[in-house]
Amino acid sequence: MGAVGRRKGSLLVLAMLVALVGAGCGSDEPTDTGAQSGSGTQVKDLVSDGVLTVATELPAPPFWIGNDYDSLTGGFEVDLAKEMAKRLNLGSVKFVEMPFTGLVAGQQCPCDIDFSQVTITPDRAKVVQFTEPYFDANQGVLVKKGTKVGSLAEAKNIKWGAQLNTTGAAYIADTIQPTTEARLFDRTVDAFTALSAGQIQAVLLDTPIVLGAVKEKQIPDGEVVGQFKTGEQYGAVVNKGSPNLNAFNTVIKTLKSDGYIEQLLKKYFSDQVSMPVIG
Repeated sequence: MGAVGRRKGSLLVLAMLVALVGAGCGSDEPTDTGAQSGSGTQVKDLVSDGVLTVATELPAPPFWIGNDYDSLTGGFEVDLAKEMAKRLNLGSVKFVEMPFTGLVAGQQCPCDIDFSQVTITPDRAKVVQFTEPYFDANQGVLVKKGTKVGSLAEAKNIKWGAQLNTTGAAYIADTIQPTTEARLFDRTVDAFTALSAGQIQAVLLDTPIVLGAVKEKQIPDGEVVGQFKTGEQYGAVVNKGSPNLNAFNTVIKTLKSDGYIEQLLKKYFSDQVSMPVIG
């Protein structure tokens, strides 16, 4: 082949290379501005572009460590939300407030997803959408040191407190059926305050929540003396009609299968395993 032929051949190769590079750089990219995870799962119509907005109600150690939405230092659900954003290729996470009672009543959340230790129930599923479950829990008995609750019979004679619209409140009414009507509170911290003041003798809330409250010294002289085995599962909550439920479910399944959630359980809840079950 002569010099002209070589130049033509070189130009043809160069044109092919340019075409290949162009195909890899832009022409087949999705035009949607939503973020995309490594598995190809897209999120769209976020509260803020490129940001995963996550709601909860504080305080809630060890799921959320800190009392300020802008200066959280860690926690099971904090770490989980941040890892989800990372897997979805979102640039950052923003934490905002959403009252628990309003959330489970179906009020619109100013968020993309809410992590508030919400037990999945058929009634709640009528007004909110749940993600895949990410946590198993029972109902823990929080008392001041010296109060004993070793059996269901003893539990019937206790003056109970619980948070409004929780499965703990339902368990007291339906299963324990105490001789004294339980007091219900809008927030967990209000129940803890009543316990500290001696207005009630025990609080029934999810075991990890009351263990975290004791660890963070939210209740002076408080201790968790046991748990009722209820076999509950937590799911994150998204607003009805959210286009991102499938994307969130895909990421949660991946975080369970690759062991990330198991690592968080060991990090934050090693003491939950040894808690005695009240028969």
